[in-house]
Amino acid sequence: MNNVWNKKWKSVLVWVSGYLNFLALVLVGGFFYVKNEDEELQTAAKHAFIVTIIFAAISAFFSIFNYIGGLTNNYYSSDAYEFYSTCNTIVGIAKIIVYAVFVVLALVKKRAPAPAENTQSNENEQA
Repeated sequence: MNNVWNKKWKSVLVWVSGYLNFLALVLVGGFFYVKNEDEELQTAAKHAFIVTIIFAAISAFFSIFNYIGGLTNNYYSSDAYEFYSTCNTIVGIAKIIVYAVFVVLALVKKRAPAPAENTQSNENEQA
């Protein structure tokens, strides 16, 4: 039971924290990036950060579009608001799908076995 938090579950934790909140990703992903020396987990934290930044930028763009549209007359009964609402829904669904795919990939991905430290000395002994 000591090895419950293996690489797969740590990677899943990074992706789930990225989906839930940007601050949670910074804390969890940053901890795994700085304190953990496993390159696969560091790349998972980097990828989760990049995906989260992309969705934050898209969300910021649509928020600015909505705020600017709100300054006009009859915005909430216009086609522009329908466009914003539809795109916001599509981005929300895409975010769920993308994070779910990365969580599944983190769980299913086969890990390469750790290389032996003394492979060169083992080859010399066999010869």
